Amino acid sequence: MQLNHFESIKSDSQNLIEDLTDEELAACVGGCDLSVTASSQEVVNVPLVEGIPVLGECVVKASFLGIQYDPNGSRRSVASDRNIKEAISEVNTQEILHGIVNLPITSWQYKHQDASVRHIGPMAQDFAATFQVGDSDRTINIVDGMGVSLAAIQALYQLIQEKDSQLSELRAELHQLKQHIHSTVSK
Repeated sequence: MQLNHFESIKSDSQNLIEDLTDEELAACVGGCDLSVTASSQEVVNVPLVEGIPVLGECVVKASFLGIQYDPNGSRRSVASDRNIKEAISEVNTQEILHGIVNLPITSWQYKHQDASVRHIGPMAQDFAATFQVGDSDRTINIVDGMGVSLAAIQALYQLIQEKDSQLSELRAELHQLKQHIHSTVSK
């Protein structure tokens, strides 16, 4: 890529920040940066807003792996193509479900956020300690949150299937007992 292409990205990043609402800007603590990387090497880092004292660290990253962001908030996509992944291994969905059961889920608000705005979810530190995924114990990567949720859904489905099977067996036993009682009483 040529340098003028990255100058275009720099210009687009300025437009992105201008399109953000005050609330979206307030969600960027200490400022927002647009960081463009290629093969794990930073190519461009553009400070968009500096010195907003609110939440923590906010970095908008654009990479060439298929991360897409719609500034209108209607779509955020993260690449999940098997061709860009390695060291793939199965997870124990029952362990994931057990982790969720023991994960503290609380209602809270961000500091400096209007008191009328509430959120529900785990703390990143608890999530990282429980599932040991992601690269930080201060954030929850959306991919990891979705993966944990899907694994738990699979575990719950397995449990439902087991319970349905047990219920069918018990119904069959009950039916046999009723027939036995009916035939015994009829004699």
